Amino acid sequence: MRERVFGIGSCHPKRILGLAMTMALVLPLPASAAELPPLRPHALNEGETRFALGGKLDPRAIREIAPDGVLHVLQSWRENGNAWGYHDLTVTVRDTEGRFSLVGSDPLPENAKDGLRDHLQDAPHTGEDAILSLAFATSADPARPGFYLVECQRMIDGPVPDPAPARLIYFKLVASDGTPGWTPLYFQFQRVVQLEGRFDSADEALKKAFPPGR
Repeated sequence: MRERVFGIGSCHPKRILGLAMTMALVLPLPASAAELPPLRPHALNEGETRFALGGKLDPRAIREIAPDGVLHVLQSWRENGNAWGYHDLTVTVRDTEGRFSLVGSDPLPENAKDGLRDHLQDAPHTGEDAILSLAFATSADPARPGFYLVECQRMIDGPVPDPAPARLIYFKLVASDGTPGWTPLYFQFQRVVQLEGRFDSADEALKKAFPPGR
């Protein structure tokens, strides 16, 4: 399998084809979501990657939820013996009691009733025709700091290797307002962007979220 530049993806492989055959769902911005800043992607390691949250999240939230200011991302590979192996991604912070507290993510828009996702998964397929991919990113605008999750989904409408439409789904790391069922920190859905053209890999389509020079 080739090395993947922008990392991981979403959604369990057994649900992928059903989701991918669905027409792209383009939703309006939530009332609380501002225009997205330009984003700068971050590489992920096999195993653990750590991200410093200082300057990217409300300082009060960091003190109360993640006092060391570090986001931990654990990436592992789930071998499946065929083209449907995938990476599993767990995101945590160390809380005030020293426990590793899970950081959830809003679901993909069409699965809104499912509640937060505890894990993120990709669908690299053969590695050359990825169906689902994702990246973490930081705002490149100092006036609008933030830490983001960007997922890219190819909407398969034929054989998996054939070029297909693709969309970007944006989430922002925020502190929960205390609603039961939400993790103290979570990636809040921001918006969907339908990309122009067709793509033979979600990895390649994901690069559209990060224009050169960002």
